[in-house]
Amino acid sequence: MPKEQRLSQQIPLEYWLSEEGQAILRETATYLNSTKNDTLRATTLLRKATHCRAEIASEALEISLCRQKARIFGEWTAEGFFTRQSLEQATTPTVANLHAEKFHARNHVLEICTGAGFDTAELAKNARHVTTIEANEHLAAMARHNLSLQGIANVEVLCGLAENICPSLDLTDFDGLWSDPSRRTASGQRIYTPEDYTPALRWLQDLKIHGLKGIKIAPAVNCEAHHLSDGWQREWIGYDTECREQVLWQGFHDFCDGSATLLLSSGAKFLWEPPTHAPSIKVWNGDKTLLAGTFLLEPHGALIRTGYLATYFAERDCMLLDEQIAYGIALQKPPQSPWYQAFEVLEALPFHYARLRERLQAYSWGNRLEIKKRGFPEMPEEIRKKLKLQASKEEGVLICTRKDQQHWALLAKRV
Repeated sequence: MPKEQRLSQQIPLEYWLSEEGQAILRETATYLNSTKNDTLRATTLLRKATHCRAEIASEALEISLCRQKARIFGEWTAEGFFTRQSLEQATTPTVANLHAEKFHARNHVLEICTGAGFDTAELAKNARHVTTIEANEHLAAMARHNLSLQGIANVEVLCGLAENICPSLDLTDFDGLWSDPSRRTASGQRIYTPEDYTPALRWLQDLKIHGLKGIKIAPAVNCEAHHLSDGWQREWIGYDTECREQVLWQGFHDFCDGSATLLLSSGAKFLWEPPTHAPSIKVWNGDKTLLAGTFLLEPHGALIRTGYLATYFAERDCMLLDEQIAYGIALQKPPQSPWYQAFEVLEALPFHYARLRERLQAYSWGNRLEIKKRGFPEMPEEIRKKLKLQASKEEGVLICTRKDQQHWALLAKRV
């Protein structure tokens, strides 16, 4: 069990809500601020001033640091309670709202795996009533407190294993299900097989709830055929430049399987759905003379995860660099799009360090060179070190990649 959860179980939430606990938390925040988050100095000052036990000081420090990280969720977090792991797994507010909006006007939604209550709060703003189940007693207490801070009163938090609680519930009362099952072991390691989630994916899918059902899983999971039976559909969700998650939906018919939704911090939202009839797919033939003057497209991770990248490029009359490499090639300057970054290719050459150094010198590209790679065995920092780049004000992009068994270096400029 992660350290922060062991400590949390030793010190009940009731203590931190007491006058003494509140005073220690105020002192902790003050010392963290005055020492610019020097945790060792802040702890020393706190223990000297309050004479509190070591475990109290450690937990107070953890709570205060978590509150700092939780600020993006709203002003209420200044008095909220979280564990480090619950914050690491918390859904970005914009993404949480995207999920919850699909449950708008539902009468009664069942949530499984409450955590610190971030998704719960968004669900409660859309559904008339939410019943949520959390296995960890301390997290359940945190969620109740956090929801009350936001004035949310239409949520019932149940504590226990969902596998034990659900048989005692009348599932016909619910017209929605949302679950973000635990994807880490007790020691904090990632779980990559959805049947090892807590609860297991198939168990969640089999719950007899009629209505909209959504289950969040890791973006990289390739679902088995039985996970996609009975009308389950996959949605990949990106936020700014990252692919954040994959969600399995049943009962939501406004998009098709393999869709991607991209949310930007600016508030913009974009949806891509695979076409019903795939256009013909073209692949670069490996002739380096064809690449100069073309545009390399680096697609968003959410688009790659759908498995329809070749189709996406074919729709736009672009070709794939290679069937196994997630780069596209456009013969004409492509329109701006949040779904890809574009680079104008100046030249392409088979990868060789000596030849590459010569060409970089010809462009006067030095230490401001941006290095990207896909399908290449070395990391950008390894490549940078071997190139021994000199100081220069000129900017360029080196793209290291592979076509079949040949490694290539593409010299390019950002569009």
